[in-house]
Amino acid sequence: MSSVATIRPASALFHEEQYFDWKVYALIGFLELACGLSILAWTHRADAADLASRAWAPDFLLGLAAGLGVPFLLIVSVLHMTTEVGPDVATIWYGWVPIYRRTFALADVQSCEVVQYRPIADYGGWGVRRRSDGERALTARGDRGVRVTLADGSRLLIGSQRPEDLTAVLSRSNGPDAV
Repeated sequence: MSSVATIRPASALFHEEQYFDWKVYALIGFLELACGLSILAWTHRADAADLASRAWAPDFLLGLAAGLGVPFLLIVSVLHMTTEVGPDVATIWYGWVPIYRRTFALADVQSCEVVQYRPIADYGGWGVRRRSDGERALTARGDRGVRVTLADGSRLLIGSQRPEDLTAVLSRSNGPDAV
């Protein structure tokens, strides 16, 4: 028997990880490349001979890798949404190192329902969004999710590729009168 105590997290009743659509990553990559090439062309002002002579210099390659790679990696690491429902709370967060986190107690869930929505028309796209009526949307891809009404009257749309499963867990956790 070990003398080291280990803390095991409570088992999740629901866990889903979603990545943004590949087109978002492609657009970011294209913009990074276009910016990098524009800066490169501007700094060397079409002096092809000077550019060719410095193209394989270690300082040039390091600067190119840092200038294009680091921002791309930072952006890609944020475009990841995780939804987890435990025995007492539901948590939604973005990024591998959470930069945005929303947690609510399951006891505060008044109702939840599966909905189909129009991401661009209804919320202006995917990600963390807020409508003029105060409803907050946490989405990553697709057009289906779960609309949750909390005890304080606030509403939250959680995007999901498995909205029926999420609704079942949230409803079961809140008791038999949940919708």
